[in-house]
Amino acid sequence: MGMCFLRGWKGVLGRKLFVFATILFAASIVYFYIDIPLKLNTGVTEEGPTYNDIYTYDETTTIENKPVQRFDKPFNKSSNDVIVFVHIQKTAGTTFEKFLVRYQQSLPCKCQAHKKRCNCGRNASNETWLFSRYSTGWVCGLHADFTELVVNSCVERVLDKQAGHKKKRNYFYTTFLRNPTDRFISEFRHVQRGATWISSKHVCDGRPASVNDLPTCFDPRIGWEGVSLEEFISCPYNLAFNRQTRMLSNLSLVGCYEHLRKPSYEQDKIMMDSAKMNLRNMAFFGIKERMDDSQFYFENTFDMKFSRKMSVWGKSKSNDTVLTESQLAYIQNVNKLDWELYEYAVKLFDERVSLLRQKQRMRG
Repeated sequence: MGMCFLRGWKGVLGRKLFVFATILFAASIVYFYIDIPLKLNTGVTEEGPTYNDIYTYDETTTIENKPVQRFDKPFNKSSNDVIVFVHIQKTAGTTFEKFLVRYQQSLPCKCQAHKKRCNCGRNASNETWLFSRYSTGWVCGLHADFTELVVNSCVERVLDKQAGHKKKRNYFYTTFLRNPTDRFISEFRHVQRGATWISSKHVCDGRPASVNDLPTCFDPRIGWEGVSLEEFISCPYNLAFNRQTRMLSNLSLVGCYEHLRKPSYEQDKIMMDSAKMNLRNMAFFGIKERMDDSQFYFENTFDMKFSRKMSVWGKSKSNDTVLTESQLAYIQNVNKLDWELYEYAVKLFDERVSLLRQKQRMRG
């Protein structure tokens, strides 16, 4: 009797194990044939995105399922349109942002003495038309880049939170660029004076970069004040290298900051193509070396006139930096991505300014 019970118990257990194994095998088949292709089609793999899997952009492609704003859509001052400024360090961005809040009256901002931020609310709703350092503040992080502002939807989340509900808006992205060598030297001098931007979040794929993701070039407790040029250019994790390209690209496409630890031609190409595409689709971008043309470009794109000339305010404090020929050559080489982007930007800038001047002449 006991032996029969034991054999019966084993039989039931065996059948249950067989059923469980069958279900597990079927689930693995479904996972392999369904889930894996979905991951490849969305550019997500266990080892991160690859060029062939995900980078097939054209003029109408979206980034992370988010539409890229077209630059040729007119800005509506009385609607839900918002100007978003991507502030890249040492590109005259501070000058431009100050002009937006203090020296234009088309959509005046209310500024108070001794306060950096101004109220750029529009109409009775008081919802801002400007997302920038001197209006909303660094709400997406200090010098937040394209990945943080757009890909991670920070701008949209912040404005929805301020409004108290989700709202459809048109975002007009803007930025400023600068001669890469001059910009790099200016950043070096700024860091030498004590700046570090250590509080920047560097959010990518929904999370801030860790120390393992992005090692620092200095002891955060001490800073980098007084750093020599040789030390500054010797740190492989120095974010001053190709800063403009990196801050205008979608870093999710290259595994966030993996390109700093394992640089490759493929990753450089992905970042470059992404930065160029995002630049093309910006409503406006200025060139520091062309401040008068930049002001003309902005004023005629947004129908906003500044009461002062930006060229008077955009002077550099780093023109007296002395470099050897080898140092200059090295700086140009390590910023080769920024040089490619800058040369592309200048050509695109010339085309847009020329087109605006033609339209101005046609209007008489």
